[in-house]
Amino acid sequence: MQKINPETSSTIPERRKTRVVTTLLGLIAIVLLGVYLYQNREIFSSLRSITIGQVILIIAIETINFLLGSYLNYSMVRRFGYQVSYSDSVVLQYINSFLNKILPTIGGGAAFRAVFLKKKYNFPYSQFASTLGGFYLISFIAIALIGLACMVWVYVTYRATNWWIISAFLALIIPSVIIVLFSPKIPDREGRLFAAIRRIVDGWNTLKKDKGFIAFYTTLIVIQLLLSSWQMLIGFQAIGIQTGYLQVLFLSSLGIILSFLNFTPDGIGIREIVYVFTSSLVRIPQASLVLGSLVLRGLSIFTSLIVGGIGYLVFLKQIKHIEESKNIE
Repeated sequence: MQKINPETSSTIPERRKTRVVTTLLGLIAIVLLGVYLYQNREIFSSLRSITIGQVILIIAIETINFLLGSYLNYSMVRRFGYQVSYSDSVVLQYINSFLNKILPTIGGGAAFRAVFLKKKYNFPYSQFASTLGGFYLISFIAIALIGLACMVWVYVTYRATNWWIISAFLALIIPSVIIVLFSPKIPDREGRLFAAIRRIVDGWNTLKKDKGFIAFYTTLIVIQLLLSSWQMLIGFQAIGIQTGYLQVLFLSSLGIILSFLNFTPDGIGIREIVYVFTSSLVRIPQASLVLGSLVLRGLSIFTSLIVGGIGYLVFLKQIKHIEESKNIE
């Protein structure tokens, strides 16, 4: 008879409760978004002003961002001596986006990426988790600092601020800086929070050995943020909203906070609610913020479904073939 670990089994009800709570929060967010769009349905008339050229440019910028993110993951794996191909890295990047857009869980795309790299390249789960943790640490510091700098500009320009957003950025920066400076030893306790913090610390301890890679990593993260902001700027211009680059840079920086709030597939509804919450800071009408976000989301879903969806089916077959080959051996 199989023994049941009481510590492990005791976490099952907790996980179920967490899943129920996040599902309810996600449903509430989607319902609120639906009600808001219905009450402001006149904004959809702005979609008529979108041109084919703007659509192509938005998709082109997103493609460049995918290629940069793919190279980031590609170089990260190869620096450990695992000869992953760049083409696989590109497809995995699209699959990651595809799964995050259809799964109501945080990290669904990353989980598939970890499984594929393990099956095809024998890249250990532990190393994947630690490198991912190191990536998050660098992202927290770089993007949150840019977000705070944008908030300083907003305050100087408009005399407006939002202490909730400032607190969220500081909640990311301060622990991250402590980890960078002191690399504290995290107690080996049960719980998802301690496990996540341990992965981040382990990831930093791995990455800090190569300062050149950290600089390269940080540069790519900032470039991706700048490209995403440009893409958002074009999206707003496409629906007739004229705004500045720093405003959309601030909105893009909020993505690092929103990554913790993905209770729905791709955070649909959550992102729009946060944008409405910060509309007074960027001086963009709430309805326009929501519509612009949905336009960019729709185009992103289109590309992710085509490339990521097909890639997912192909890579699933590859995994199945690899497992069958091992069983024969």
